[in-house]
Amino acid sequence: MKFHFYEIIIDRKYIYRVLNAAHKINIRNIINEDDRTRFCVDYTDIEETLNILKENNIHILKLNEKGLYTKLVNKFIFKVAMVFAFVFISGLILCSRYIWEISIEGNYTYTTNKLKNYIYSQDIKEGVSKKKINCEELEKKIRKKYNDISWVCAEIKGTNLIVHIKENYITEISKKETKPYHIAANKDAEIVSILVRTGVPGVKVGDKVKEGTILINGLVDVFDESEQKLFTKPCNSDGEIIGKTKYEYKDELKINYKKRDYKKGYSYYLPSISGYKWVKTGNTKNKNIAYKEIKLKGFGNYYLPICIQKYTVMPYNSLKCKYTKKEATKILEKRLYNKLLIMEQKGYKILEKNVKIVKQWDSYICTGDIVCLEPLGKVSYILDEDIQKINMEKESVNDETKGQ
Repeated sequence: MKFHFYEIIIDRKYIYRVLNAAHKINIRNIINEDDRTRFCVDYTDIEETLNILKENNIHILKLNEKGLYTKLVNKFIFKVAMVFAFVFISGLILCSRYIWEISIEGNYTYTTNKLKNYIYSQDIKEGVSKKKINCEELEKKIRKKYNDISWVCAEIKGTNLIVHIKENYITEISKKETKPYHIAANKDAEIVSILVRTGVPGVKVGDKVKEGTILINGLVDVFDESEQKLFTKPCNSDGEIIGKTKYEYKDELKINYKKRDYKKGYSYYLPSISGYKWVKTGNTKNKNIAYKEIKLKGFGNYYLPICIQKYTVMPYNSLKCKYTKKEATKILEKRLYNKLLIMEQKGYKILEKNVKIVKQWDSYICTGDIVCLEPLGKVSYILDEDIQKINMEKESVNDETKGQ
């Protein structure tokens, strides 16, 4: 009653008639004032009350809408809040048509920034319309650009473009691709093992192959009962190929370097729209300015173009230093260990690591080669001309069969 109710004022002589007719209505706060009577009813009963008054020819002297609800609605700030809520919701609906975040998942060798920069070069970045993004086309371009990436799946969830990658061949390729393809070597290697599920093997164990060599052929011959070839059928090749590969490894570390003696720093926050940077980051006048962006989002993968930027300023003094041989060896060995760890995470099996650390001029250099076993394979689409030729052969075979 206190939240939203109505106060009705009628002639005093009609109050008993109202009480007799409205026995199902909760009437409260009946007050007699001279020749008038005021009473209150809940907002849910107002329509029925008015009908009763009309049926009994009772004239309403005054009708007031009261309660907390009425006060809020009539307040200017409430009206402003409603307008703001309308604008905000409209803005959310408009923003949902665009991409405001690009996520990379499954990468080891290639950094997220490197992959994002390549995606940016394809005119796909935060703020682009979802309609302008062709996920299948983007997948093919990434595979073509990076030989180590054999499987890519790009999808849009909410306002987030998520790019899933695998840096070795796995059977998910056959689940994602719809166009017939061969499996080709993505690098030079010696075949150690080959297991074919779909397609025709193009190599055997012990063969040395170059990048681009067909490992599993996607063109399969179909034979009749007398083992005579009828026609060729294209398919999505599938299998597992392991190859022995050799990588040349080289890492250099300068003997002379500058060490930063950092002092006490400070941080500050700035709001931003669509990732606009207010301050130049990096090293400026013996200050290192680090940048971190916190993107706002509604729920799930619905990111907003609004973000909070954190800038951390760290003043420092630059000191000239030199690495000792022991320090340089430790750093270069750690880098090599990280490289081997990444390769193992990708499914490589390290067989040999023939590397050595030598001093050349003003640097320490870690050089040599790494021999390993790794999964091979990348998608190589069957040419449209070949598919047309195959279809023509199949049609001719069908015609001959019908003629017989």
